[in-house]
Amino acid sequence: MKRLTFLILLLLVVLTGAIFYWYREELEPLFLHPESEKPKTPSITLAISPYQDIATIVTLHSLGLEKKYGLDVKLVTMAWEDILPALASNGTTVDMGFASFVEFLTKEQDLNRGADDPLVYVHPAYVFHGGSFISFNPEVAGLSKDSLSDKQQIEKFLSYKIGAQKSSLWEMMIYATARKGQVDIKSVKLFDSPLNDSLLAAEKGSLDIASAGLTQMTEAKKRGGRVVLQMEDLGFADITGFVCRKSTLESRRKDVEAVIKMWFDTVAYVMSDLDKNSSIPLDYLAKSSSTQYTLEQYKLALSQEYFPRSILESRQELQTRSGKFSHEKIAEDVVNYMQLSKGVVTPPAVPQFIEIQ
Repeated sequence: MKRLTFLILLLLVVLTGAIFYWYREELEPLFLHPESEKPKTPSITLAISPYQDIATIVTLHSLGLEKKYGLDVKLVTMAWEDILPALASNGTTVDMGFASFVEFLTKEQDLNRGADDPLVYVHPAYVFHGGSFISFNPEVAGLSKDSLSDKQQIEKFLSYKIGAQKSSLWEMMIYATARKGQVDIKSVKLFDSPLNDSLLAAEKGSLDIASAGLTQMTEAKKRGGRVVLQMEDLGFADITGFVCRKSTLESRRKDVEAVIKMWFDTVAYVMSDLDKNSSIPLDYLAKSSSTQYTLEQYKLALSQEYFPRSILESRQELQTRSGKFSHEKIAEDVVNYMQLSKGVVTPPAVPQFIEIQ
């Protein structure tokens, strides 16, 4: 009887040991890290705007990417023009955000002047080349690729009241148009106005021509407006990418890289089948954007942008001089604009993107 009892106890010990061995990864945290001492998953706050392109990132939660990369991501929606100031402020509203490459270059010296912890442009995400100017005024004749060589048509176009945010890609477009028509930029009635404000002002008639991203262009067409000048006809493009403080990049490099990897994972997922995989971005836009997209409108808007599906593709097409949308060439256009039109003596340094393995 004693022997039987001993054998049973021995068998239980062996089974217990086997269970601990096979499930050691799951059980170890319970013993090594009691509930109160468990290591917390790091978190990061990412600023986004309710635009059709950036909306891709909202699928990260449903795809389980936070668990995959060991990082909780809090998405904070704010107006596009508020992201850079929020990142540059001394507060801790957001850790990272999306920003225009062109806008960053034109504003970098002012944003970082005297800063001990400057903003850095970390990595590109996608290319925007579908911007435009819209009008509700029937008297405004649009400019096409062909008419951009007609001095008289350009002079007439630039005689109207035009809204474009200062130091933006749209202001660059107006300066480039003026150069093509040999029009003195000082004679152009150009008003500093963010995209959404420009749209409303044009609809009300206080502006004749307004700058428009894809969201504003879609909305303008719904309200009876029309496109009168397209970015592509001028040969312009802009990169949207990630910006954060230098200290954030240095102290949280792994987390910053994780967010960028999540972006490319969400892009690859959504773009693999827009018909099936667009429901979450569309739900987000329906709740957060002033423009309500149908699936077809969403697909049409995205078709006017270029989305690398991987970090490797981004490196090849955006980060090399021979790429489709070389950031070096875009930067050269910006520096040219700043020197010729703004009298900038010391051009901004071209950001060096981080390498991600």
